[in-house]
Formats: sequence, C-alpha cells, structure tokens
Amino acid sequence: MNALTHLWRRNPPACAALLVALFVALRIVVVIIAPPEIGPDEAQYWRWSEKLDFGYYSKPPLVAWVIAASTALFGDGEWAIRLSAPMLHGAAAFFLFLLGKRAFDARIGAWAATIYLLMPGIWLSSAIMSTDAVLLPTVSAGLYFLWRFRDAPSFGNAVLAGACIGLAMLAKYAALYLYGGAVLAILIDRDMRKAMISLPGATVFIASLVILAPNLAWNAANDFATVSHTADNANLAEAGFDLSRILSYLSDQAAVFGPITFLLLLAGLAFIVGRKDKDTTTRELWLACFIVPPLLVILAQEIMSRAHANWAACAYPAACVLVAAWIDRVFGRPTSRFTAGPILKAGLAVNTIIGLLFTMTWVSPDLADATGVSAGMKGVRGWKETSAELLAAAQANNASAIMVDDRELWHGLDYYGRNLAMPPVRVWQRGPAPRSHAEEEGKIRPGEDTAVLIASQGETLRPIIRADFASIREIGYLDIPLTSKRNRSFKLYLASGYSQAPRTAEFEASVADKREK
Repeated sequence: MNALTHLWRRNPPACAALLVALFVALRIVVVIIAPPEIGPDEAQYWRWSEKLDFGYYSKPPLVAWVIAASTALFGDGEWAIRLSAPMLHGAAAFFLFLLGKRAFDARIGAWAATIYLLMPGIWLSSAIMSTDAVLLPTVSAGLYFLWRFRDAPSFGNAVLAGACIGLAMLAKYAALYLYGGAVLAILIDRDMRKAMISLPGATVFIASLVILAPNLAWNAANDFATVSHTADNANLAEAGFDLSRILSYLSDQAAVFGPITFLLLLAGLAFIVGRKDKDTTTRELWLACFIVPPLLVILAQEIMSRAHANWAACAYPAACVLVAAWIDRVFGRPTSRFTAGPILKAGLAVNTIIGLLFTMTWVSPDLADATGVSAGMKGVRGWKETSAELLAAAQANNASAIMVDDRELWHGLDYYGRNLAMPPVRVWQRGPAPRSHAEEEGKIRPGEDTAVLIASQGETLRPIIRADFASIREIGYLDIPLTSKRNRSFKLYLASGYSQAPRTAEFEASVADKREK
C-alpha cells in the first residue's frame, strides 16, 4: 500500500494505469472461465467479422473489426470473441482519468475512472461483446481530446478529437450526441466557442467525417440499411404518450449507472447553476452538455414508444467525471454539512456489491439458478444443445434445410452449428422484404425446399408460415432445458415447396386473428 501511495504521489497516470490494468486482468479471467455461451447479438457480430466491410445491416462496422482482430489471434471461441470487451472498458476508464485530471485534478480523475469501472452496466458489458464495448471507449477518448482541444486548440488536438468522434460513430450512431454536446458547449463556454469557431475547429469536424466517410459510402451503396434500421429501432411509427414509463426509465438508468451514483448525478445536474465559482461551474456545465441530451432524448423515446436501458449509455462517461467533481468540490468542502467520503463510498460499495454478485452468478450457473437470476441469462444458454437436437431431427427426416422463425435463433444456430454437419440453416421472412441481417443472409435458396425442417417458436406466425409452403405437416415438439424452470421450445414441421404468399392487406387480414398452438 505504501508503494502504491508513493507511486500515486510521484506519477498519478502510471498509478491509475496500474489500477485499471488490475481491473482489466480480473475481468479477462472472468471472460475466459465463465461458462455462458455467446448470445445471438454476439453471434451476429462474429458473423460480420468473418467478412470485413465498412458497414453492416444494423450497426456500423467497428464491433466486427474488433472481433476480427481478437479471433485472428485466438480463434473463434466464445472467450476470444469477448476478450476485447474488458480491455476496451479499461481504456475508457483511463481516458476518463485523463479527462478528470486535465479538467480538474488527478484526484477527481481517479474517482471518475473508479466510478466508471464499478458501474453495474460496465460489469455486465465487460463480460460480453457488444457495441457499447466499442462505443464507450471511443466516446471517452473523444471527450478527453475535445477538452484538450478546448484548452489548446492546435491542429494536432483537432485531428485527435475528430478521429475519436469518427471512431465513435463507427461504433454506434448514438455517438451523434458528441456532435450535439459540442454545439451546446460552444453556446455556454467561451473557451470552447473560441476553439471551435476557427480553422482548427473546422478540422475537428472534417477529421471525424474522414473517418466516418467509408461507412457513409457503404450506406449509400446499400440503400442506407444501417441508418434505416436505426430509425426503425426507435419505433416512432407507433409512438404514443405514457408518462408512467418515466419510473421504469429512471430505474433502468439507475441499474446502468448505479442507484446512489445516479441519484447523485441528478442532484448534481440540479445544483450546478447558480454557484459563485464560475470557472468550476463552466467546467461542470461543459460536461453536462454531453450528459443531458442523451438522457432527455431517451426519456422522450421511452415515453413515446420504448427504449432499452443502454440507449442512454453515451451520457455516462461524462457523468463519471461530473459526479466525481461535484462530490469532491461541493460535498467535500469544509463548510458543508456533508462529506464526500460516506456518500461516494456508499455509492461505490453498492455498485461493487452488484458487480460482484453478477460476476459470481455469471461464473457459476448453479448459483444463478439458485438465486433466480438465470431467467435473465436464457439468451446465453442451451445453444449447443439446440444445435445438436435440431441436427438430429434434420438427419432423422432427411431434411434439405432447417428453417427457424426468429432472427436470434438463426444467429445462435449459425455460430454453434458452424462445426456441425448441419444442412443449410435458414430463417423465415415475415414481411415482404428482409428486416434484419438474418433475413437477408438466411434466405432460403432455390432447390433447398424439398424437405425443410421448420422449428417454430412463434404461435401467431405459424398460420403465415403454412401459407408460404405448398406442403407442410407437423412432426412433433422439441424442448431444450435452459434452467430448471425454463425451456427453449419448438414445434416442428416438415415442409416443401416454398413460395412466399404476397403480403397484401387482404392476406394480413386473413391471418390476423389466427393462432396455432
């Protein structure tokens, strides 16, 4: 401990890097030894990594590039696909340390990195390979270099800031919040305005577009598939207005950022304005420019339609620095009735407990079953057994192809059936045109429909599936145990003569109320 204290006093960045490395090492061990199989989204990203491109159906390409790099070195096992996640989050934490140190001091930078690493959402995201694992490090780097550019508006800093923003856009289009935050910061911060409204400031934007340009070109050549999918995800066509969803939104964000730390964030945002220390207020408002927009936009999305908890993830890198700064500078003052220590420690203790409980149940399936949390892990269980059982059913019926009626099933079988002698695995298309990468890549090919083994999970879909085949008959059921109480269940058919029925209004009306059990 004395050696660590000495290292901190002598070289804070080196000390921070060492502590981050310890977290990363622990999480790499968890990735390697944990038994959960990869989920359908991870399987989709792995499939993309097998054919590198500048864009894919539903996401920009960075996640596929990262997986390709790790699997090229270590093979295509589950742990190799996930290996980069803990390292990337470690990089994010270090950039937040640098941001906190440069904007405030090394102490706040260290707290910011710690808050980030202990976020419940980061415990989870470090164990799986997701787009957030590539988004949050690039956003953190973008914030750091934007602040550095604000302080020293050189062309070098401009290029670095722009490149990081461009990389963040290649990770996930949610990185658009970086552009929005920069515009807000220009409005409220004189130094940011002076830096950005200049030739080097234009370079930030140009550099980001240079990095993003290949993906924009790919989208233009592919009917803007990724952009269209992102818009579809918002589901605004069925928008309503339900204020009762605010509570579920707040609980989701508390689950991502941590219950106490999220409350501190909301309190900090409420009390920033009106302080006498204008310099500190300006710095904190600069951070708020990158926090408030994603939180408000996703809140509106939740009220109107639906929103996943991680859709506001872009807010939390800056939030880690803000919470660290706000606690240290407001609650930590000698004149305050509060002290920073108990509040911050309580929040981090809660996050640590949540993270350790998650890690234990992730590593031990028996503990997950005993505590009842395995219900949330059904997407990463039973894929090997599912592939083996469907292969056996296909062989028993001399199937020319296997067809499933869900994109997640297709991705799971695509990965776990890769080393099995399976017939072609296809996915049934619900609409008149493909609406996912699975439907695009998993189309049934001519000549494959002589004896199609259909494994269906969707009761309401089966009448439509029947209409797409000239001949179809039931051949049984298949149940794959996932937990002691949950199965992955299929109804099996053998079909031939595939020709999609026209999805006319009359056809849709004829099948609207039908359900086959």
